This record gives sequence, C-alpha cells and structure tokens, in this order.
Amino acid sequence: MKRFRIPLLFLAVAAVMFLLFTDRNNFRYRYQVGSPWNYETLTATFDFPVLKSEDQLQMEREQKSEQLTDCYRYDGSVIERVLAAFSSFGPDLLQADVENSLRRIYVSGVVSSFNSDAKMISVRRGKRIEQCPASDVYTTADACARFLEDIRATAAEVNVDSLVAKSNLSEAIVPNMYYDPQMTASLARQALDYISPTSGMVYSGQTVISRGEIVTNEKARLLDSYKNEFISAYGGNTQSDTMIVLSHLMVVLLLLAIYGLMIYTTGRPPVSDWRRIAFLLLLYTLVYIGVAAFPASNESILYLIPFPLFILYAQEFFKNRICLPLYLAALLPLLALRDNGVELYLMNVLAGAVLLQSYRYFNRGFRQFANSVFIFAALMFVYAAFRFLTGTAFEQKAVVYLGLNSLLSILGFPFVFVFERLFSLVSQMRLWDLSDTNNALLQELSRKAPGSFQHSLSVANLAEAASRAIGGDTRLVRVGALYHDIGKIENPLCFIENQTAGDNYHKGLSPEQSAGYIIKHVEDGVALARRNNLPEQVADMIASHHGTTKTAYFYNKYCQEGGDRSNVEPFTYKGKLPVTKEEVVLMFADSVEAASRSLQDYSQQSITDMVNRIVDGKITEGQIAKGDITLGEIDTIKQVFVTNLQQVYHGRIAYPKPGQKS
Repeated sequence: MKRFRIPLLFLAVAAVMFLLFTDRNNFRYRYQVGSPWNYETLTATFDFPVLKSEDQLQMEREQKSEQLTDCYRYDGSVIERVLAAFSSFGPDLLQADVENSLRRIYVSGVVSSFNSDAKMISVRRGKRIEQCPASDVYTTADACARFLEDIRATAAEVNVDSLVAKSNLSEAIVPNMYYDPQMTASLARQALDYISPTSGMVYSGQTVISRGEIVTNEKARLLDSYKNEFISAYGGNTQSDTMIVLSHLMVVLLLLAIYGLMIYTTGRPPVSDWRRIAFLLLLYTLVYIGVAAFPASNESILYLIPFPLFILYAQEFFKNRICLPLYLAALLPLLALRDNGVELYLMNVLAGAVLLQSYRYFNRGFRQFANSVFIFAALMFVYAAFRFLTGTAFEQKAVVYLGLNSLLSILGFPFVFVFERLFSLVSQMRLWDLSDTNNALLQELSRKAPGSFQHSLSVANLAEAASRAIGGDTRLVRVGALYHDIGKIENPLCFIENQTAGDNYHKGLSPEQSAGYIIKHVEDGVALARRNNLPEQVADMIASHHGTTKTAYFYNKYCQEGGDRSNVEPFTYKGKLPVTKEEVVLMFADSVEAASRSLQDYSQQSITDMVNRIVDGKITEGQIAKGDITLGEIDTIKQVFVTNLQQVYHGRIAYPKPGQKS
C-alpha cells in the first residue's frame, strides 16, 4: 500500500481541483466608466435584453410608490342594517326619501376615516378591485351631513332637526368600507414586482462598443447586459456539457502535471519521501482553492488572498533554490482560471520573489513585519503598471485589499508549526532553536560528556562546510551533528574522550562487553531524541551516523586474543544505513573528525591520506549503498574535509621563553 501513497495523493488533489473548477466561458473583458475600451470592437453574437440601471429601477420604484393606493374592503350587507335602523325615522311619507338617500350614500361608500391623504383609493367589492377618487367616498361625518341635506331638500315641511335629535343619527350611520392592510401590502408588492428590469433589445450582429470608445454609463449598461446574458446562457445541450467536463479535466491534469514535474525535477524532495510531497500538494491545493473558490463577479477578492504565504511555508522546509520554481508552477491556475490572471500572476510572482529574498534578513521577531512593506511595494508596483497600461483608475478597495494581503502574508506564518507536526517535518525555525548550544539537552551533554560535546561541535563545523559545498541542508546537518552523540550522556566514561588521565572504563571487561557498551550509545541516543521530542530527521541521523560498521578497536583486540574472526555480530552497530545527503555527510564527518585526533603528522598529504582512507572505507563496506549522493559530491566532501582540517591543525609560532632571545 505504501508504494501507492504518492499516486493516491495526486489523485485526491486532482479530484479537488476538478470539483472546484469554475466555468471558463466567463466574460473575459474588464471595463470601467470613463475609461477607453481597449479591446477589439465587440459585436453581439446573440440577442439580449438591455438591463435597466439600478438608478432607473429605483426611480421607477419611487414613481410606483407614489401611485400606490390604500385598499378598502366594501361590505354590501351594512346598508340593510342601516335601513332597518331608520325604518321608524319620521312619518311614513318620508321613508321613501330616507331610503333613497341612504342607498345613494352607501353605494358610494362610507368609511370611519381615511388612512392617508391619498387622492385615490382602491375598493374591493367581492373579487373585483377598482380604483376611485377618495372624494367620492363619505366619512361617517360627511354621510350624516349629506343625509340631512337630502331630507331637508325633499321634505321642507318636516322638522328635520327634531327627528335627528330623536334618532341619534351619528350612531345610526356606520361605515360599510374598512381599511385592509394585508391587501394594501399585497397590491404594493405586485405593483413593484411588475416593474420590468429591461428596456429594449440588442440583436445579434449589432455593435455593442467599438475599440477605443469611452465607456459611458449607457455603454456600461449595455456591457453589463451582454455579460449577464453571456454567463446565464453558458451551457446547453448534452454534447456541450460533455465537452465542458472533458476540457475541465484536461486543464486540471495539465496544471497538476506541471506542478508534479516541477517537484521531481528540482531534485528535492526524494521521490520516496511522501510526507514532503504531501505537504507540497497541500500547499498547491490551498493556492488552487484561493484561485477557484470565488465567482467571476467577485474577482477583486483575489487581491486579498495572500498567495506569497506559499513561499514562506516552502522555504521553512526546502532550500530556496526550489521554492520559487514550485511557486511559479503553483500560481499557474491564475492564468488558466481568471480573466485578469496575467496581472494577478505577475503581481504574486514578484511579491513571492521579493519575500524569498527579504525573509533571509528579516526573519526574527517583529522584524518579520518589515517583509509586509516589501510585499506591498511589489504588489502595488504591478497593480500600478497595469492601471497605467489599461488607462484605468486606481480602485480604493483594491489598494486596501493589497495592503491586507501583505499583512496576512506574515500573520499566517505561525501555521508553519501546524504543518511541521502534521507532516512530521522540521522547519528552519525549529532547527535554529535546536542549534542553540544553550538548550537543555546540549547543556547536559556538555556537563556530563564534555569531550563528546567538543567532538560534536567539531563534527558540526566539518559537516556544515561539506554540506554547503554540495548543496545540502546546512542547518539540518549541523543540528544532526550536534546531537549525534547525545546517547553518550547515559554512560559518558565509556568513551575515551570523556576519560581523565589514568582512568580506563574498559579495564577488566571483555572485548564483547566493551563493544556492547560502545554500540549502545546509538540506541540510547535515538531514545533520548524521541523522549525530548527531537525531529524524526535528527533521530534518523543519530541512528545512521555509524550505519552497520564495526567497533574496529575491540573487534581487532578480540581477534588478537584468539577470537573467531567470523563472530562479528557483537561488534557491529545495529543502526540504519544513511539515505539523505545530510546523513552521509554526518557519517563521513564523524569518522574523519575522530580519526584526525590520532594523527601524528598534520601535513596536507597526511590529512588527505587519512580522509581518503576513511571515506573510501565507508564506500567499500557498503555503508552508503542507499545514500542519495554522487561520486562527484563525495570528492567535493573530501576536499572540504582536507581544507578544514588543515585550518584546524595548522602550525603555530613557537613563542620564546622569558629571557630567551627570539
């Protein structure tokens, strides 16, 4: 199953990319009112309605609002109750006039009062709604006055005032129309919904806008209409849908293939290191999500996304020389998926390249925020260049987004420690901390095994110089060298460099016992590394710094005492063979530094012979059979070792004694 890890990772990323792929038939033109149209003359390829502007729609809504009327519900049954109440109003000869007057009044309608000062109202009679002037409808007070006026005109000989006083007219005349708030609201909604969002048509073949023409408000409205219809009409029959899916899949596979080739052609990480590849694929997926997750209508949000964080995260785990190529490949979705992709691509490439350089000098504490200034300057440089190129104005929102982008590119750095734990990687920041000789574990080594500590410092200097010469991870190899012998803390006097004059820990022990104690420091070192939460890479360097070599001194002593030469198992280290360049360099540096202490002659030839003997011996024994290193790099390592050891063991001036002539 392990050999399928990497293909499965790529397959999972491809699936995510495909699901997030946006429609690429988006409107590819960018325009702004007051700026020239810098594209070719745009001719409509289909009929489309011209959308009204928001101002036009708002004006029509206001006009409609002014025309809206209150709605009243007409109750035809009220008249009968009112007539019954007036059945005894005056003498019989007056009843016909009373009934005629009341019917005329109630046919027009009676309300208690009007809900507004509107000149027109709507009246619902059964299922029919009709409008009428508010002046045609009576209030109860107006109805009483009209009734009295009618009676006085038709029955002058009757004392109307006495009849009114007796009948309590103001209570007898009641409303037959009632304000209906629900119906009023419903009519208002219907009226506003009826406003047409379009005003006219543009037909296929008509010119929408000509090259060089200034984009006026009217032209912008035409372009908005064309864009809206273009996007909404995307898709269609089954055949086109199939082609769309196929094209999306091809683009996704192409983008991912380019990124994958970039990973494997940069030389790091090794193909077998699936955790590093998983981390790089996660970074790529995050970039792709940032590119693809937002619709074309909200493309300006891409100015806010801190793509340079890719550089910040990658350079914590990989050498700078591969970070920029990977970043260039990771940003390719901007070119493939976004209408203003060229601007965004160049903008973020420059910002990432600037960050890669500036972070070398501003990478501790609050100094890191200086990088935000450099990022913002790079982003604004490209943004301004494209504004001048297209003749468009600076957008305040875009500038604010770019400022936040540069700040987020630094504030997002702490997530590097999440990635470190998630993928079992070791960051450069962590290596800085581990290389500090004042930390507790190295201080314990210095206190309990001072000779081993000094040896580790010398090995660290030697290994760091060699690693730098072949392009290895200098910080990692230095940390590995500082900790490679921490297992000697458990039994420091077992090792000659920690013994004082006259002491011999191995006196009275058999060669097998002595070899066992010596060999155990590797196992103890790995255990201490894991107990102190050192990175797995450092634990691997501890386990591999002796590989499967023999403790030559005690093996030879065993043979000289008559032991079986084929019995090598008790004298053989149980470690692992080195794999990475850094592990190979550490193995060489450890053995060479230890052997250099026993030299009697520190001439160039003597040192060269010793280095060749040690390194060639490791190769002959098969100790670097799994190592990711070339013969050319091994020759370079030898040269660096010789040069550095000559500088360490150079000749010194013989100072004369006091009183002695020089």
